[in-house]
Amino acid sequence: MSPRGSSAASPSTHSPRSSTTAPYTRRSSSQPKSSRQQFSACGACRMRRVRCDLKDLPINSLGPHPACSNCTERGIKCVDEFADVKAVKLLRRGRRLQQVEAIYGKVADQDGNSSSTSSASRASSIIPILHSDFFTSQFWRSFVIQRPILDLLEFPARFAAHCKGTRLLGNEGGLIAMMLVTWAASFGLDERGMPRSDGSPVGPHGTPDTSSSDASAHLGTSLRQRKNKTEAFLREIMELIDLYGVLRRPTLDGLRVLLLLLPLMEDGQPLERLAIHEAALSQVQALCVLSASQSSSFDDASVRARLFWYAYTQEGLITGIRGGRFVLGGDDLETFQRTLPPLNFDMGPSPPSPPAIEHASAMGGYSAEPSHFSGKVFVNLMHAAATPLDLGNACRKIHTVLTGIKATRRAEDHGVVDAHGMREIWSDLDRCWQELDAMLAAPLDPHGNPQRRIELRQFVSSWRIVIFECHNVIREALKQFITKPPSQAIYSASSPPRPSSSHSSNSSPYLSPEHLHGIASRRCLALLPRIIRIIRSHTARENIEFQGLFRWDAGLVRDGCFFAAYLAASVEGDLIEVSEVDSREGIDANLTVDEAVSACLDALSSMQWAYSKSEEREETVRMIWEGRNLRRQEQQHHGSLYDADYPQSAPPTISQMPLNLTSHHSAHPSLAPGGIRHMLPPINFMAQRRVESAPSSSASPDGRGMNGWPSYTPPGTATSVATSAGAWSGSGRGSPVFANMPPFKASEDRTYYPTSSDIDQFTYNAPFTGSGVREGAGMPQDTAQYAPRHAGIEAHANLAAGPATNYMPAAIW
Repeated sequence: MSPRGSSAASPSTHSPRSSTTAPYTRRSSSQPKSSRQQFSACGACRMRRVRCDLKDLPINSLGPHPACSNCTERGIKCVDEFADVKAVKLLRRGRRLQQVEAIYGKVADQDGNSSSTSSASRASSIIPILHSDFFTSQFWRSFVIQRPILDLLEFPARFAAHCKGTRLLGNEGGLIAMMLVTWAASFGLDERGMPRSDGSPVGPHGTPDTSSSDASAHLGTSLRQRKNKTEAFLREIMELIDLYGVLRRPTLDGLRVLLLLLPLMEDGQPLERLAIHEAALSQVQALCVLSASQSSSFDDASVRARLFWYAYTQEGLITGIRGGRFVLGGDDLETFQRTLPPLNFDMGPSPPSPPAIEHASAMGGYSAEPSHFSGKVFVNLMHAAATPLDLGNACRKIHTVLTGIKATRRAEDHGVVDAHGMREIWSDLDRCWQELDAMLAAPLDPHGNPQRRIELRQFVSSWRIVIFECHNVIREALKQFITKPPSQAIYSASSPPRPSSSHSSNSSPYLSPEHLHGIASRRCLALLPRIIRIIRSHTARENIEFQGLFRWDAGLVRDGCFFAAYLAASVEGDLIEVSEVDSREGIDANLTVDEAVSACLDALSSMQWAYSKSEEREETVRMIWEGRNLRRQEQQHHGSLYDADYPQSAPPTISQMPLNLTSHHSAHPSLAPGGIRHMLPPINFMAQRRVESAPSSSASPDGRGMNGWPSYTPPGTATSVATSAGAWSGSGRGSPVFANMPPFKASEDRTYYPTSSDIDQFTYNAPFTGSGVREGAGMPQDTAQYAPRHAGIEAHANLAAGPATNYMPAAIW
């Protein structure tokens, strides 16, 4: 009998032996049978020449880096040297299908429930599977308006095709779905875009109720839980990004994943975030600029333009405001614009609204021809990205003039700032505001979607708040230059000459930070009533449809709202001043400080994003506000102890403390009569001295130090203009004034002080700049004098600076 026949005749006698000695017996049930099974061992097992069981381990049980039993037992790193070579073989055997099912799951049945095999394969993943109902939620519509990385209709259509099995998303497309679930989790939403049932109080229309203290405490706990869950999701996504080589192989979907990932890495490792940030922008440059060719396809142009314009704008906003190094430059923008197809056909009037809120049904004359429809979508995208691009370019100029390394060194070494650059920045910000006004005033189709007007208003309001944030960033940057004295090295004989900032020179391109800070502060205060009006309109209880601006804010308006709350809480007085232009536009001229602060606190408390930092900022604003009210009560109680002709010298206020809530104090005088408004306090005192952190009653008889007794000068003695730190100034009663106390001023102040031989040494204040003042003088460093806010800008140019008559060249402003 032949061996084959004997083998076939007695299968029962050989089957037990074959089952115990045959290799690869632990084949998974989902792995297909093959007549020839050939696998490669890991590197350690190949070197030791032992059998490796790496192939028998299921992918979904040990994560992206499995290890064989030999390496696990001996603590050796298991490295599969033939992973790339085996990719095609794994695809033939169905292992790649098993991996896709483990990550994305199977198609849901008609009842919306996934199959049991999908649930078992996804047992190791903590990220839920994205549901198709997510794309009908309000969160999705608001998200694509703020961060237009994905198209409102394109990716939902791809996901629907993936669920039907007609078109797979791929590895990077599946990561996009996981990123959307992660973004929803950061807002307390599930995979359908609906609020999770975590027991938090819910108000009408599904909005969180934060009216009570218990609800606020529960919201703070919920925010921390959301953040922890989001970070857990991000760790899993980061492992998959490394597994799929998203950082090494640039693709459009991989780039979308990185752009969606960056805003959620604020509290991550700085070096890790920087690496992903530069990798994402490098892929933008490679995919949209270097490898792009001029094409007439509007579909391809829309895909590339959406990614490039978003990345370019966000880099300008983030790097321009915080400082750093740019990856994309103006040359990249110009090169990319040249690759876009020309608009050589009539597309009708320019759309006033962003493209993300345009529906296909609203494209009514262009739906018949696909080319016109694609062109209309591209034109909508172009008009919606115009203002954010201009604002991003303005922030890049802020980087050049204020926040960049060169600008910071120039201000620290020489104490001057580029005045021409500041004029261009303010002009660009004003132009962006006017573009938003024109977009809001453009007529809309009365028969169109009513939701479009609501979303258009939210779009315009959000970018107005961003413009307000840019104004405050300028003010804070200039304030930091004032608090940091110039380097003493520039006064040595071997140092280079200092840039000319003479007030009498009409050709000087530089001005002192003190003067520019005054202009920046007036601009912030002029915009404050408008921003408060925007915040109140989007937080009103009766306007439920407009409350999504802060509820679904993904990091676009949070800083601007905090700046508004900080300025409103720092205003001295009961009312917020409104200009005549704002009064004609309908802005309430009787807006109180308490109403403004309350509106800002409502906006901060309504933010649901886990990274909004609303809880800490609410506490800071409330501390400033309560300290201001307490100070005003003390002034009213002790007002009779002071002379009515002189304002009371107020103690340091809470609003003048740094936002880290330390015990440092500064000597900002209170608001004086006559329209004089003092310099706004900086948000962070980086160069504040510890000796001024607390008041002290000790004094030295020799007049040295901050608390030294001043020397007395008889009234008949003439006083020099070049008043030093030890010179004496007094109040109206002749009382001595310490060097760390603000000077008492008469009720009638002027925008400049004439120089004459007959000077009353009791009311004269020495100039803070000029050749007559010694560096390091012991007078308050945070004090400036303002002309009335509604006066012409030439009036502000006549601030006291010795005998100078022209503080600012008229040609600059």
